[in-house]
Amino acid sequence: MNWLDWLLIAAYMTLLVWVALRQQSKVHQQDDVFLAGRSMSRWPVAISMYMALFSTNTLLGVTGWVNRPNGTIWIGLQVVGIVLAAPVVIWIFPSLFMRLRITTAYEYLQLRFNRQVRSIGTLFFLGARVMWMATMAYSASLVTVRMFGWSDAQQVWMIALFGLMGTLFAFAGGMYSVIWTDVIQFLVFMVALLLMFVMGVYLSGGVGSILETALEFHKFAPPPVFDPSVELTLVSGLLLGFVGMLASSGADQLILQTYLTAKSEEEAKAALWRNAIYLKPISMIFPLLGLIMFAYFQKHPETAALMRSSDDALPVFASNVLPAGLRGLMVMAVVSAVVSSLTSGLAAVSAALQTHAVQCWYKRSLSDTQSVRMARLLIVLTGIMITLGGFFVKVLGESNNVIQILNIVMYPFSGVLLGIFLLGVLTHRTNGKGALVGAIVGFLATICVPLSKLLLPPDGSVPESEWIALFRELGKVSTFYFGFLGTIMTIVFGYIASLLFAPPEEHQWKGLTRWSLPEGTSD
Repeated sequence: MNWLDWLLIAAYMTLLVWVALRQQSKVHQQDDVFLAGRSMSRWPVAISMYMALFSTNTLLGVTGWVNRPNGTIWIGLQVVGIVLAAPVVIWIFPSLFMRLRITTAYEYLQLRFNRQVRSIGTLFFLGARVMWMATMAYSASLVTVRMFGWSDAQQVWMIALFGLMGTLFAFAGGMYSVIWTDVIQFLVFMVALLLMFVMGVYLSGGVGSILETALEFHKFAPPPVFDPSVELTLVSGLLLGFVGMLASSGADQLILQTYLTAKSEEEAKAALWRNAIYLKPISMIFPLLGLIMFAYFQKHPETAALMRSSDDALPVFASNVLPAGLRGLMVMAVVSAVVSSLTSGLAAVSAALQTHAVQCWYKRSLSDTQSVRMARLLIVLTGIMITLGGFFVKVLGESNNVIQILNIVMYPFSGVLLGIFLLGVLTHRTNGKGALVGAIVGFLATICVPLSKLLLPPDGSVPESEWIALFRELGKVSTFYFGFLGTIMTIVFGYIASLLFAPPEEHQWKGLTRWSLPEGTSD
């Protein structure tokens, strides 16, 4: 890093701070903090949705996956799954949620079921998103310490710094700040990504040389169609993206809060379409970028030797191969991704916690000033939780790829949460007690998979019983299926359990399902 890199980084951070502070004057009431006054149009909302879910987790995890000994570009299948899920998402969710005029997704769970289901939903969302943001702070620190040439001991300080930066931007301007900084960061990220791609192709010997290396090392070799014990197959890759898109857009406050800022139902749907059709496919460049890095490392083993694991592919390439100026731009892109996602996530967690606390515990309305103060206090407390979670994820990172870490710490929560919402939105018969049973069974079934791998004794150390053998087989299930497993188990057991209790009264489903939409703008 030289003076030009630092100059670019300083100028960029100054711009972000200026934008965030400009939005602060618009924050006067709760809707301004959480929903930008419900005043946003389709393109800013679409871009914000893309940047909210895109993070260093994606960039580091995908490029690192391709640089694994058996990694291939087929990790991009998850993007195909996301695009395939888009029409399903748009048909199921926005019409219902926009017409209900809710602030958080979990208010819907109380309307449809009861307060207990809402509490479980809020808790699961908190677990999923705090660990997602903690993983993001970890992966961003992994990139920056490498690019700055700092020691591993200093990575802890970078995790804390990213937690602080996200907290400050979310604190300043609420969702106004989130969306408009997302737009700026998207533009910066696209420029950095394009320049890095072109420079990488040139430095790796051109397209022909990259293809030759990829074919030699079987980087285009298709994975098996289906094998539950293999991490990436055609089915698991598509399911990871498909379930992830459904969960984030229908059961996750992070994305739902973003499209609830739209000025109308039509604008919200248009934003979801633009996000899925025009923006999500951009992510297909990440496996290709990983392939470019792999080709370069094969020709320069002395540079490849600097990697401690495959997740180091991006930071090692950026810090040791890219020229001055472009290195600074790449740091800006990383900062863009992590700050954008952290501010979105913090705003979403704050909204979910505040509305839950006020409506379920405090039980009396707050003034606009009190609402803004509480929102900002919750943002600070969540920022502390993220930082502590980042230290825990750093330990997991010693033996897992970033994508695997996310599957372990996030999808047991988000898959179950999706199952609860699908039970509420798509069925009339499911009741609150049944939904709770389904959530408990779905969560326990999902965490049994990683726990069986951790808690069972090594092979041959104790006599094998049928139960030990069963749990040992469970431990072999790919982490890519965790979200799907949680969703299916929650739906099946939740619906069956509901049949054992009295059906919900009409007011608990009428106007609260996709089959009986509340009055409003027609489809």
